[in-house]
Amino acid sequence: MKPTKRQILKRGQTRWELDFGLDTAGKKKRKLFKSEAEADAELERCKKLEKSYGEYWLLMSPLERQSTITTLQEISAKELTLGRVWADYQKWSLESGKLSTGNSQTYADVVEEFKRRKLAAGKTQRYVKNTGDFLMTFGKGRERQNIHEITPAELETWIDFHKDWSLSTRRTYMLLFSSLWAVAIAKGWATLNIVDRLEPVGKVGVRVEIYPNETTQNILAAALANPQTQKILAPLVLGLFGCMRPEEISSVKALAAGMTEKQLFGWHDIDLENGRILVRVEIAKTGDQRTIRLQPAAVEWLKLAKKLESPLPPVNERRLIDQCCELIGLKAWIRDGLRKNCATHLRAVYKNDYDVVKDCGNSIRVLLKHYADLHVPEKTSKAHWEITPKTVRKYLKSNEWKEVLEKASAPANSSSE
Repeated sequence: MKPTKRQILKRGQTRWELDFGLDTAGKKKRKLFKSEAEADAELERCKKLEKSYGEYWLLMSPLERQSTITTLQEISAKELTLGRVWADYQKWSLESGKLSTGNSQTYADVVEEFKRRKLAAGKTQRYVKNTGDFLMTFGKGRERQNIHEITPAELETWIDFHKDWSLSTRRTYMLLFSSLWAVAIAKGWATLNIVDRLEPVGKVGVRVEIYPNETTQNILAAALANPQTQKILAPLVLGLFGCMRPEEISSVKALAAGMTEKQLFGWHDIDLENGRILVRVEIAKTGDQRTIRLQPAAVEWLKLAKKLESPLPPVNERRLIDQCCELIGLKAWIRDGLRKNCATHLRAVYKNDYDVVKDCGNSIRVLLKHYADLHVPEKTSKAHWEITPKTVRKYLKSNEWKEVLEKASAPANSSSE
């Protein structure tokens, strides 16, 4: 657009203004000059630049021009400049080039080295497998690509594609990728941790939440729905009605210590006759042995789980839980959510927070921060303990359950990869 020139008063003084219209960001662009001669000189300079840039612009194809505009808009949206992007690329290219003919390794092989190191550091087989599987979701199609050739833009584009991730999830996954690239750097397979070039996710506040009783009932109904998912019933019940941590049920600490199968948490630690669970020192996350007192509903559920031969420690836990969630259309699995439900609703049973923490194995401070502040009505908590095998089996024959299944299986609720 050809700039327009006009004389104006600025703080009582005569000035000459050049109005260039709107820039690419939609903002008005104007320049002020003390004299008309200076304004005319700027106009002449703009004419020369316009001729030079205009010829270059006209030589581009319509597709190239549109692509250029789109790219510039995206760079501007990230509050970056074209110069900054180009400088970053040059630096990455230089560092990457150092390995182009020297020591390098494929993405898949780096993931294997990452897994080996985590196992050596005492992480469980399940954690290492699940983490490796996640890292390879990004590696699909680039398994044999050298890791130093992967650009920050590729990772950022892949992360941005998953818009359904919460900020805490995004932050966790970025930390995983950062750890992966740290392994590559330590082995001399890369010189740049590309995660450092991404926009960091700051500290995410803790969101305190539990499942509504309707969701609890649906989770248990899904577990009872078929013989396969019945195998996960015991871990679900131990969380929802026994206040046990997932890592305690799975004997994570004992497995990391190389203990034998007999030393892992199992049915031998559960006294159904007296309604007690012994969480031994080698099983307890905090290292303090505790005895959990079981409510009548918990005993009923555990008796059923034992009858259905639900194994402890659990087998294929994540896969079976995912099946239950898919069956009822549950998208968000709250971290340690089953235990949080139990702790919240135990407050209405004991009416004494000290008694609650004796079962949970945490502190009064944590209980008040994460559970008491929810201010769950007492009638809601009492209704939780009325969710028994009998009520769930009756629910499985109801129209409400059929509606849950139909809604979960509808195309609008199906998850896309």
